[in-house]
Amino acid sequence: MVEDLIKLVEKLLVDGGWFSDFFKIIFAITLVLIAIIYLYRFSTGKSDLLGRSKEEGEQAKPSVKNLEEQIKQLQTEKLELEKKAESLNEETNRLNQMLNESTQLYEELDEKYADETYFMSQIMYTKEEVNLAMANRENFYLNRDDIYKNLFDYLVNTIKGFREKRPRVVIHVRHPEKPDRLIHYAHSSGHSHRVREYEPLIDESAAGRAWRTNQIYYIPDIEAEHCEYDRKVNNKKYYRSILCVPLKAGDDKSLRIGVLSVTGEPANAYESIEIDRIVLFASLIYPLVYLDVKQKEVSLHG
Repeated sequence: MVEDLIKLVEKLLVDGGWFSDFFKIIFAITLVLIAIIYLYRFSTGKSDLLGRSKEEGEQAKPSVKNLEEQIKQLQTEKLELEKKAESLNEETNRLNQMLNESTQLYEELDEKYADETYFMSQIMYTKEEVNLAMANRENFYLNRDDIYKNLFDYLVNTIKGFREKRPRVVIHVRHPEKPDRLIHYAHSSGHSHRVREYEPLIDESAAGRAWRTNQIYYIPDIEAEHCEYDRKVNNKKYYRSILCVPLKAGDDKSLRIGVLSVTGEPANAYESIEIDRIVLFASLIYPLVYLDVKQKEVSLHG
């Protein structure tokens, strides 16, 4: 349709007549109006010689400045966001650290609770075994060695890392014939038969010192100097630590009945909590040992 209209206009212009004259008049008037507008804008300073608007040029300059200001503002905001991101990362790391510490504390408390619960169960078993032995003396005399091995197993089970420390337990009492020595009374599994033959001196051994002073004696490392220890007994060196606990009732030496010794394969084998547990165990079995020794109903030589 547009092409047809253009062809019609061209035909009218070519043919001449009133339409051609009218078109020329309109064209001339348009040119005059454009010239007048141009001269007016140029005279008022709104446009330059080429007809370009000065207002648009002036507006363009501020727009460039605004763009530069916006860029600077964006850069400033970027720096602030980077600082906030860094601050958030630090806070996140701090919270993660607190979470890890809380988790570790929870695990330690959970492990401690489980350990304390297990310890109490072993103490209850020990108390029950002692009560049964004291209530049924005949059965105790018939199964004396097995009963003490069971009791010592309860003690060993309460020691942390007992598989690595390999604790061995032995009880010595006052020698009935040699006043300067102690004699074997009972021992745990893991000892050789020679443990029955060893008779610690009261003045030159770890067990003898505990007996003599009526106090706990702990040697973290038997190879250290200035410790009271019978070094001839450890020729094979299957342990480095030894703890000796007197079997007693209070501080009255007349009521002491023997010494419970616990060895440990590594140096510094026992912590304070384990020493406290061994002392508690010694107090639990004291009545059984005391009655047995005092009544002399079994051989002290085992």
